[in-house]
Formats: sequence, structure tokens, C-alpha cells
Amino acid sequence: MPHSRKAFQHVLLLCCMVPCLSQAQTPGGLIRGHLNGSYEGLAQNYLRDARIGAVVPQDRFGTNSFLKLDYTHGGFSGGLQFESYLPPILGYYPVPVKAGSKIVNRYVRYAEARFSITAGDFYEQFGSGLILRSWENRQIGINNAIEGVNIQGNPTSWLAVKALYGRTRRFFEHSAAITRGVDAEVDLTKLAGYSEPKTRVILGGSQVGKYQEYTGPVDGYPATVNAAALRFALTRSDLSLDGEFVSKGPDPHLLNANRRDKGRAFLLNASWTGRDQGLTASYRTLYNMDFQNERNEEFVTVAPVNYIPALTKQHDLLTSNIYVYAAQFRGESGFQADWFRNFRPRTRWGGKYGMKVNANLSSWSGLDGKRLFTAGQRYFSDANIEVRKRWSRKFEGVFHLQHLFYNTSVIRVAAGKDMNGIVAAAGGTWKWKAMRSVRFMFEHLSTRQDDGNWAAGLAELSIGNPWLLYVSDLYNYGRTDTHYYNLGFAHSTRGRRFSLSFGRQRPGLFCVGGVCRFVPAAYGFTASFTTTFSN
Repeated sequence: MPHSRKAFQHVLLLCCMVPCLSQAQTPGGLIRGHLNGSYEGLAQNYLRDARIGAVVPQDRFGTNSFLKLDYTHGGFSGGLQFESYLPPILGYYPVPVKAGSKIVNRYVRYAEARFSITAGDFYEQFGSGLILRSWENRQIGINNAIEGVNIQGNPTSWLAVKALYGRTRRFFEHSAAITRGVDAEVDLTKLAGYSEPKTRVILGGSQVGKYQEYTGPVDGYPATVNAAALRFALTRSDLSLDGEFVSKGPDPHLLNANRRDKGRAFLLNASWTGRDQGLTASYRTLYNMDFQNERNEEFVTVAPVNYIPALTKQHDLLTSNIYVYAAQFRGESGFQADWFRNFRPRTRWGGKYGMKVNANLSSWSGLDGKRLFTAGQRYFSDANIEVRKRWSRKFEGVFHLQHLFYNTSVIRVAAGKDMNGIVAAAGGTWKWKAMRSVRFMFEHLSTRQDDGNWAAGLAELSIGNPWLLYVSDLYNYGRTDTHYYNLGFAHSTRGRRFSLSFGRQRPGLFCVGGVCRFVPAAYGFTASFTTTFSN
């Protein structure tokens, strides 16, 4: 009852605020300014399904709700976010938490042309995020906002500095550790007096410290962990090159088996863009870079200090997403390269309506000992090519071919043979009238390891602007003979979207932006609703 009473009080407070703020730009309004808001809700109803191992919790209904309000007037702004988990969706948060509701991420901010200060909860990133990134992703249950003070300034046109101090959010509470950091970036081209140069050169550096009191029996145990980073960026109209090196002090904690080794990481990105084609490539190597706010944390996605995504292609195929790579913080080395080519209409390869080709290659392995620029045990590789060709004004076809290698014992931390597989997929989109179309895809994953072969099919029907109907099935045949089917619909109009689906959820890693969480097997209904509004 206390949680319900507090939740009701919070909602009542928000409901009282909205009518007042909505008068902001009307004649005689109480406050002049601008109010933006959004709401997102996700609900699941659980049914038992012994075939896929879906169990029914004591509460057969789970909901995640988010209401965000932001108000701006001149240089001042402020906002808050109300969250409710009654109880949380299964697998959303790896640590068992009690159902509840609370106002979180409260902040006030003042900003002018060359200076800003934020007090409360905020998100921030230094460089690529290898040393520090606070961010929110509701799909995978990450929200490591920092509660404290964030100051940013641009004293000159060529210098930008940041400083922050605070505690990282951990569900409804905050970490016991204190994080502090500074970041500076110098635009050498502007420093040299070039106002509109063809080439820009930027240097940057960061320092982050984390302090957590230690009262244990081990002598010399580090209560403070410091990390430093240096980076550069070189950009031209058609070419860019950037890199970053990070060094982290001894950081013994649960997830790295209390090692006192220093952490190190190096990242290099390059891209080139031509008239009808482009190429991007990334190389990264790291050792002992799991940077956690609390030394006894059991899960990497609960309250991380830094951000280390898997640098592989994010596929939208059902079969490809059975075997996804998760970055190995203890030590990895690898690369990803992506090439895109657009063949224009009425050319030799483009034909009458044109064609697009995308080729991607990624390969990751462990380290040879603790040395960064070495390759040890093979972890993962993905070589794929996708061809999209328009055959008529109404029909566009797509073909996808992929070869996968997956080290089961390392990525899943489970016994099993390495998986070698080939994915072939073909489909297309037929648009017979404005706002009316059908999209279909057929897929097959062929492998002799793990669960063996998989087949999948998807069909989406768009009826006018608001309605989308879909049905899909992922089928493992020869081993488990199990179907993971889903069917549902979505309705979108005027900034609002509602969807409802029914089916099975396959257990395994679910990844967004290269960061993954494990989702359990589930069976039942799923509904979602999102909306945005402003005065």
C-alpha cells in the first residue's frame, strides 16, 4: 500500500502541473515558456508454455511506464521523469527488484551561449564513451543517469570543457560510489586561425575518478579508481579518422574476479564517402575495461561507468539475431568494416530502377595474454552481403547472405561446441497504392551445431497510414521442432502509437546498439502505447 499511495500522490502532482503549464503561451498565462512531454507504456500478460520453458510468475501481469516532462523558459529549463514498474517486465532488470513507482531524473538547468550548468539528474558522455557514458535505453533496461552537478563551458571558439560530480542511478536508488570527471577538447584548426577550413583537427582528453569506501580486511585495496583518456579526430569533406586510448587504474571487483591489473583500451574509426559509395571501418582492442560503479555489482548493465558496445552489424533478421555478439570486457581484439554502394538507375548494374549493395565484415577474438594488439582464441565473426533492387515502381526485392562463427562457451558462458552457420534470406516490399503495401521475408539458418537448422518467415501489411498488421514465425526443426510465432497489429496517428501482439518469446540475448541483456522465454500478450505532446 505505501508504494501505491506514493504513486498516486506523484501522478496527482503531475496532473496538477500539466494544466498550469499548458497555459504558458496563452494570453494571461501563469508562466511563459514551453512544455514538452512524452509517455511510454509496455505491458505483458504471461501464460504457461512448457514447450519453450515459459513459466508464469506470481503476478501474471507486468508493466513498465515512463512519463517525461521538460519545461523551458529562456535560458532556464527543468524536468522530471515518473517511472512505474508494477511489477517490471520479466527480464527487464537483471537484479530482482520490488514493484514500485517514483519520480526520478529531476533536474534544473541554466544555459547561455558559452556556459551551462545542470543540477540534478543528467546524461553525459566523454569521447566515444570508453571512459564515461551515462545514458538511457528503455528496451534493454539501462538508465545510469548521474545525480549531481554538470558544468560545461566554451571560454573560446576553440576550447570546450566539461566537469561533473555525482552518483550513478541504480534502479530507484543510487550507487554508493561517487563519480567525478573532467573533459576538454581543443580545435587546433580554429586555434590556428582558420574559420572555414577544409580539414579540421581536434584533440581531447578526459579524466574520471570513482570513489567507494572500503572497510574490508585487505590491505592496500583501492577505494579510488582513476581512468584517463586521450583522443583525436581528423575530418575532411569526404574522409574522417578518429581514435582514443584509455588507461584505467587497478579496479578489483566481482565481475573481473578481483583482478588488480590495470585496464587499457584503444579504438580507431575511419570513414570515406564518395559519390555513390561509402566505407567505414573500426578497430578496437581492450583489456580489463569493465568499469563498474559498485565493486560487488553482478551485472554489467545495472550501473556501468563507461560504454563498450559490440562493434558488429545490428541485423533485423530473426535468424541472424539468434547468435549475437556481446563485448568481452575482460579482453578482446577485433574490427568491423562496412561498404555501401548505390548503383544508379539506367546504369549497367543499376538497371532501370537502380540497386543498392551493402557488404559487412566483423571478426573478434580474445587476447594473447594481456597484450592489447594481439589475437588469441577466436570469439566471433560475421561476413554478410545485402542486395536491394527495385524491379518496378511497385516492387523492391532484397537478398541477404551471411556466414557466422559463434564461440558458445565464451559468449554464452555455457558448455557447447562452436557454431558455424550460413543465413540466407530473401523478400521484398510491394506497394500497390499510396500508404498501402505488403512486406515479406523468408529466412533459413543452416548449421550442424547447437540447435541445428532454423527457418523463419515474416509478413507485414500496411493498410493506409495508421494500421499495420504482421505475423512471423521462427521455427527450429530437426532438434526441438519448436515454433516461436507472433502476430499482432499497430495503430499510429498524431504522435500516438498503440500495438498489441500475441506469441512466444525465444530466450537469449536481446541487443540494442551493441549492448545486450538476457531475456527469458515468455508466452502471452504484449501491448505498448507511446505518445508525445507539447503546449
